[in-house]
Amino acid sequence: MRRWLLLLVPVLLAVLPTGPAAHAADGGAPAPAAQAQTFGIQPATATDPDNRGSFSYAATPGAVVRDHVAVWNYGDRPVTLRLYPADAFNTDTGGYDVLPEGRPSTMAGAWIRTATASLTLPARSRQIVPFTVAVPAGATPGDHAAGIVAALRQETKDAKGNAVTLDQRVGARVHLRVAGALKAELTVEDVHAVHHPSANPLGAGRTTVDYTVRNTGNVRLGGRQAVRVTNVLGTVATGTAPADLQELLPGNAVHYRVEVSGAYPTFWGTAGVTVDPLPIAGDKDPNLAGSTRKQRFASIPWALLAVLLPAGLIAWYRWRRRTPTTPAADRTGSAGPGKAAAREAVAGTALLAVLLLAGQFGAAPAARAADTGTLAFDYATGHDDDAVDVLTSGRCPDPDTAYLAMRITGAGFPAEGAPLTGTVAASVYRHGTNGGYVLPMGNTLRVVANRSGAGPLHGAYTVTASCRGKVNPASRRDFTGVLTFTSPTTWQAVTVAPQGALHGAAADPVPAAAPAVGTPATGTGKVGTAATGTGKAGETGTGGPWIAAGVGTALLAGLAALAAVRLRRRPGTTEGENAA
Repeated sequence: MRRWLLLLVPVLLAVLPTGPAAHAADGGAPAPAAQAQTFGIQPATATDPDNRGSFSYAATPGAVVRDHVAVWNYGDRPVTLRLYPADAFNTDTGGYDVLPEGRPSTMAGAWIRTATASLTLPARSRQIVPFTVAVPAGATPGDHAAGIVAALRQETKDAKGNAVTLDQRVGARVHLRVAGALKAELTVEDVHAVHHPSANPLGAGRTTVDYTVRNTGNVRLGGRQAVRVTNVLGTVATGTAPADLQELLPGNAVHYRVEVSGAYPTFWGTAGVTVDPLPIAGDKDPNLAGSTRKQRFASIPWALLAVLLPAGLIAWYRWRRRTPTTPAADRTGSAGPGKAAAREAVAGTALLAVLLLAGQFGAAPAARAADTGTLAFDYATGHDDDAVDVLTSGRCPDPDTAYLAMRITGAGFPAEGAPLTGTVAASVYRHGTNGGYVLPMGNTLRVVANRSGAGPLHGAYTVTASCRGKVNPASRRDFTGVLTFTSPTTWQAVTVAPQGALHGAAADPVPAAAPAVGTPATGTGKVGTAATGTGKAGETGTGGPWIAAGVGTALLAGLAALAAVRLRRRPGTTEGENAA
C-alpha cells in the first residue's frame, strides 16, 4: 500500500468528525478540531515493510499462516494506536470496508490474531507486529476476506462543552482462499422497472431499472453490466451501464439504479439486466456466461392516448351526425344499411391497420434492392477478446439522413443475428481513406457470444452493417464481411483493409452504441479506438412512435365503429324513434 494513500486517509477522516458537535444547527462556534495524526499500515517481513499491496494466502482447512504487518507513525508527535482484525464486506455502492471496532467478526476476521492489540509509536517511527491466521478445520472452500486495522480515537470538547470524537482508521486487506471446490458465479436479482412517460405524444420517455448483483459463488469477482429495455415492437434501448464491479466478495450484494431512454411505450416492455463475471487481478479468467434477468413492466403511452382518444371520439361524433336515419319500413333484417355501414367501418378499420403495418414493415424487400458492399477488417487474424474496427466499401445511399447498425450471424447466434452496435447516425462515423465508414464494434466477439448464449465460436460468421432509417428498420444497403474461427478463440478475416485505410485519417471520437451490452470494448487487438458510449436515445432497435400511433389510431377507429353499431341497436335512438 503506497504511503501517499496512507497519508490521505487520516486527512479525509479528520474533516468528518462524529458525535453531537458535528452539527452546526445551533449556530455556536465551531468545535476546536482534535489534531489529526498521520499514520499507516502495510504488509511486511519480520524485519522490513515489503511491496505487497495486500495480504493474500492459499491454505487448507486447519492450516496456520504466520506473517507480519508494519505500522507507521508519520507525525511529529507520539501516537498510541489500537490494532485489531475484522471481517470485510462490500458497501451498497460496491466499496470495500471492514466491521467497526466492537462488532464481533464471525469469519476470516475471527481467524486472525495480532501479537498486540495496542502499540505506542514515537514520532516518525514504525513497528512491525507479527500475526497469525488459524484456518478452522471446518472452513468452507473459497475466498474469505478480512482486514487488519490501525485505529486512533481522540476525544475533545467544543466551546459549549459538547463531546467531539475524531475517529481515524487505516487498514490492510487480507484475502485467504481455502482449498476445495470453487464456484465463480454472479447473479442478477430483484429486477424492477418503472416507466416514466414523456409529455410529448411521440416521445419515448424513460425507464428506471433497479436491480441487485449478488456474488452467489465462493470466489471474489469483478463484473461488467448491461441494462436494456425492449418494447413489443422490438425497439431495444441501452442504458448507460454502471462502472465495472471491482471486487464483489462471496455472499455480498450491490444495488443499482439505471435510467434508460429510447424505448417507445407500447403498453408492455421488458427490462433486461446482464452481468458478466470478471476475474480479480491475479486470478484465472472464470470464462463464465453472464447472468441475465428480465422483468416485464407496464409502459402506457398516456400522452399519445390523450391525443388519439379525443380525436377518435370527435371523428365518430361527426360521422354519427352525418349518418342519415333509416325508417323502420326500409330495414329488412340483418342486411340493413346500418349494419352494412358498420361492416364497412370495421372493414375500413382493418384495411387501415393493415396498410399502416405494411407501410412500416412491408417496404423492406423493395428497399433491399440496393447493391451490397463489403466490409474489410483492420487486421487479418485476431482473437475473440480483441477490439475490432471494420471499413465499409462505400457510403449509404442517403448519407445525410441514414443510420447504421451492425450485427453478426452464424452458428449459435439467433437467425436475425446478434447486434454488434446500436443504430447510430451515419454522419457520426469518420471516413476511411476510401471514403467508407470506419465502424468500431461495440464489444468483443467473446462478450457478444456470451450475451447471446452462442457458446464457443467455430466456423464462418458473417458481419453485416446495414444502412437504414432512424425508425424504419428496412435496409437500404448492406455491407458484409466474413470471419472464420479456426479455433474457439482465434479468427481469420476474409477481407482485410489496406494498411492505413482505417486509421490513416484524423480520428475523432466515434460514439457507437452496443444495445446487447452497453459497455466499452476491451481487448488486446491492434485497434486503438474502442467503441464507447451508448448512442443517442431513441435511435436503437426497430419500430417507433409512428407504428404505435398508426396501430393506436386503427384500434380507436375500430372501437368507434363497434360503438356505432351498438348505439344503432339501442332502443330510443333516432333510428328507433323513426321506426315507432
